[in-house]
Amino acid sequence: MKKTLFIMVLASFIWSCNTNSEKQTGFTIDGTITGYQDSIIFLKKRAEGQWVTVDSSKVTEGKFQLHGKVEQPEVYYLLNEKIRFTLPIFMDNSTIAVNGKMDDLANVKITGSNAQDAMQAYNDEVKPYNDKIEDLYKQYMAAQKEGNKELLEQIDSSYYAINDEKIAFTKNYISTNNKSVAVPYILYRELSYSLEVNELDSLFKLIDTSLAKSPYYQILDKRIKTLYSVAVGKKAPDFTLNDTTGNPISLSQFQGKYLLIDFWAAWCRPCRVENPNNVKLYADYKDKGFEILGVSFDDTRDAWVKAIKKDGLTWPQVSDLKGWNSAAGKLYAVSAIPHTVLLDKEGVIIAKNLRGDELRKKIAELLD
Repeated sequence: MKKTLFIMVLASFIWSCNTNSEKQTGFTIDGTITGYQDSIIFLKKRAEGQWVTVDSSKVTEGKFQLHGKVEQPEVYYLLNEKIRFTLPIFMDNSTIAVNGKMDDLANVKITGSNAQDAMQAYNDEVKPYNDKIEDLYKQYMAAQKEGNKELLEQIDSSYYAINDEKIAFTKNYISTNNKSVAVPYILYRELSYSLEVNELDSLFKLIDTSLAKSPYYQILDKRIKTLYSVAVGKKAPDFTLNDTTGNPISLSQFQGKYLLIDFWAAWCRPCRVENPNNVKLYADYKDKGFEILGVSFDDTRDAWVKAIKKDGLTWPQVSDLKGWNSAAGKLYAVSAIPHTVLLDKEGVIIAKNLRGDELRKKIAELLD
């Protein structure tokens, strides 16, 4: 009897050891995409605005295999830049199957990842809104080609109405699925760059704290804190960047004047369209206590300097030439350009994202 018990305990111990040793410690992607040209496929993720390669595999007759490990569920991308193939996957440490056809990438099947399943549940429910928006985009392009301004206005109105419905749906989805691993990512991707900080913070606080280790939870937490630090009524954070000649200029140098911080870039068409308005505004008010500080999101000096000269920008210009990784841009939580921040004479933020007639009206109120 004792011998039998000993054998049973030993067997149980061996089974337990084997089970632990085979526990999934990373992920494997087994892929089959028919019609995929025999080449290399990459698995990448986004970090600090840059692509980071996690793994790569040769694709033979549409088949490939990739490996890696995630600390927390995170969105990675299968891609090949040469053939414009990009497929997002919400990764967790499991064996994930990817099956589809190169000529029908919208219907690639991804199975084996609980995180992907959670994301797909949202995507399925929000699809009717996205389909309507996509259809309106096609209508808009056709109307633009025809030069039908009346129809363009109607389509614009329809878009905003549907987009508002989508935003309302997403807010409700977050509140009713606050324990879903996909929810921090959904809030980050869908709403974090469009909502005012108070509303974003309210939605963020609905997310269950069991998801606090999610990279998207942490990104949201950091962004909300940064947005509060540069809200209207706050003292503008100081920064120092070099001008086009390499001389450092600090924000604090401009105290005593009303200052517009203008985040822009040579490659940004809306920024360039706005520049003539700023040129006229500066000419009218530079001698009345108004100044502009341009902060460029360019990454090449030549393009930056050329745009300054071409657009006739005579106010101070600074940049660290790091593009979207601009230190000042991160300090002010800039997620889209053009982006403006207006400061009073003491360096306190009094308005954000004023442009054109709205900006001129505000400056006139302050200085006329």
